[in-house]
Amino acid sequence: MTIEDPIHLLGRLRLGREEYCQRLLTMLIVGGPYPRWNSRTHPSPEGARFLRSLDELSFGRSEWNGQPLFVDEFELRPRHDDEQGGAPDYAVLCTERLWMIELKTESSSHRRDQLSGYYALAGHHYPSLTVDLTYLTPPLTFAPPTGGDGRRFAHVTWAQILPLLQDAWGQGTDVERHVLTTLLAALDSIGSNWSDWRAQRVGTRRDEPPAVEVQAMALAEATAKDGRQRAVDHPAADLEELQRLRLTLRQAICASPGQSPLRHVQPWLWNLTTSGGRALTASGQDTGFELRLSRYQKPVC
Repeated sequence: MTIEDPIHLLGRLRLGREEYCQRLLTMLIVGGPYPRWNSRTHPSPEGARFLRSLDELSFGRSEWNGQPLFVDEFELRPRHDDEQGGAPDYAVLCTERLWMIELKTESSSHRRDQLSGYYALAGHHYPSLTVDLTYLTPPLTFAPPTGGDGRRFAHVTWAQILPLLQDAWGQGTDVERHVLTTLLAALDSIGSNWSDWRAQRVGTRRDEPPAVEVQAMALAEATAKDGRQRAVDHPAADLEELQRLRLTLRQAICASPGQSPLRHVQPWLWNLTTSGGRALTASGQDTGFELRLSRYQKPVC
C-alpha cells in the first residue's frame, strides 16, 4: 500500500493542523500508509535517520540498541476508570528505553499537566525502562515537567527540525517530496487560520455533525434499555480525544440518578490488538480503536 495523497487526506478527514501534520510526518517516517493507533512498526531507513537526528538534537546523542519500534498514538492506559489515560503522539521503543515525542502546532493546545502525566503513566506501565520525552512545538513559553529518576526532557521547535526533514526526504521519491512539501506548507501556516488554509485546498466546509457527546449519550441510553453492545462511530483526531470522550461519558453516566439504568453502562475503549473481535465502526477499522458501550448486571459507578 502507498502513502495517501495529502490533499485527499485533508478532504477525507476533518483534521486540525496539529493532527494533519502528525499524520503526514508519520507516513514519511514509516514510508507507507498511516498505521493504526498504538501499532508497532519499523521506521523506514529515511524515517530512522530522521528519528536519530531528532534524538541527537534533543539529548546530544542517539542511544539506540538494535532496530527500534515506532508507535503513532502510543497508548498509556489509565490506572483506574476515573483517570483519562494518555497518548503521546509518538513513541520509539528500544530494549531498555522508551522515548516519547509530543507534537504541537497550536500554543493553545498546551496543557499544563499533560507532560508530567505522560511521565507518571509511562513510569507505571514501563517501570523497567528509562523514559525520555521530546516536546516539539512552535516557540512556546511553559514550565517544563520536573525531572527525576534519570528521565530526560527536551523542548525542540519546528524551525530546528526543518533541516532534518529536508535531509531525510528532500531527495526522496516524488510521493515523499509531495508529502514533505505539503507538511512544510502546513507548518508554515502556523499562526494563521487553519480553516481558511484547509478550505483553499479542499473547498468549502461541510455542516458540522451533532456533538459527539450527544450521539454517545443516546447510544448509552439505548444500551441501557436493551443490553446490546454498541460503538460510537467518531473519527477522532487522535487517541487522547477518544480517551477524553470515554471519561466525559463515564462522568455523565455516573451523574445520572441513582436508580437510572444508565449506571449499568460502561464506556470503554476497544483495541484491535488486545480486545479481539472486529471493529463495529468505520473509524474503528481505520484507527484500531473505538469507544464501546456495554451493559453490566451491577452498576459500574
